Amino acid sequence: MQAGENNLNKIKFLPLLLIVTLIATYGTFSFANAQSAPGLTASANKKSYSPGESGFLTINFKTGAHVKIPKEPELVVKLTSGDVEGSGLQDYTGGEGDYISNSKVKYNFTVPAGAASGSTLTVSGSIKFGYCTTKDGVCKIATKNFSAKVKVK
Repeated sequence: MQAGENNLNKIKFLPLLLIVTLIATYGTFSFANAQSAPGLTASANKKSYSPGESGFLTINFKTGAHVKIPKEPELVVKLTSGDVEGSGLQDYTGGEGDYISNSKVKYNFTVPAGAASGSTLTVSGSIKFGYCTTKDGVCKIATKNFSAKVKVK
């Protein structure tokens, strides 16, 4: 009879163990899924540019506590404003550590040579980037849109 009681106790304990395991697993996944992508802002380095002049946008990531932007995978910027030429991100890979310092990068652009004096151009596009929670090492990929207005002298 004692062997039968032990098996009965094991059968009663098994669902409890399964429930505890599921709760622990769900809690870990829900925390990872709760991590939202950082917002961002973009601003030009000057208020106005001459036609054909180059400048840069500072793209500043608005991260939450314990969230950082890693250097790898590489950040990818695509401009959607057809009349402004993008010439790429300035080097952000230097320095120590695996994360971008100050959570910001600079993107070079050139105002079209034929831009009308007194006009306002919108430099817009998207940036694909990784973001990681430094507490637990969970990393994800996001794509966010940006835009900044610049005046033509």
